[in-house]
Amino acid sequence: MIEFADRTSVQQVEESNDLAPKFDANGVIPCVTMHHESREVLMFAFMNEKALKLTITTGLAHYWSRSRKKLWKKGESSGMFQKIERMLIDDDQDCIVIDVSLTGPKAGGEEASCHVGYRSCFYREVPVGEGDTKRKLKFIENEKAFDPKAVYGDAPNPTQL
Repeated sequence: MIEFADRTSVQQVEESNDLAPKFDANGVIPCVTMHHESREVLMFAFMNEKALKLTITTGLAHYWSRSRKKLWKKGESSGMFQKIERMLIDDDQDCIVIDVSLTGPKAGGEEASCHVGYRSCFYREVPVGEGDTKRKLKFIENEKAFDPKAVYGDAPNPTQL
């Protein structure tokens, strides 16, 4: 399996071609997932070392579920896999951005990535600026792309209160 370089200096981390990711105290690195063609943000998740290595070697997105405390390959339940088109790492190597194309069956005839049924996990906008102190979210996706109950059945919801 792939090996990451040890982090030996700021110069090495910022200016070399060594892949030396910095995982946080919980052993994870944040990952922003974007649609390769539309450039929309599909989701945000974390990868642990194994998930990052599997993502790099298989070309399919793998993540670490903090709520379920387990590794998961996106699409393993739904069939809506995320094929890596490009992977970027930031200057100090503590954040990943992946561009993906969605593969597998199109739920409801449309590509989707969110377990709630919307195309993107970022389906609501937060109003900014002066005004009401109690903000109400604005839905920017008006319809779900698929019925999550039909896709996931009785699988437990990963959202934790």
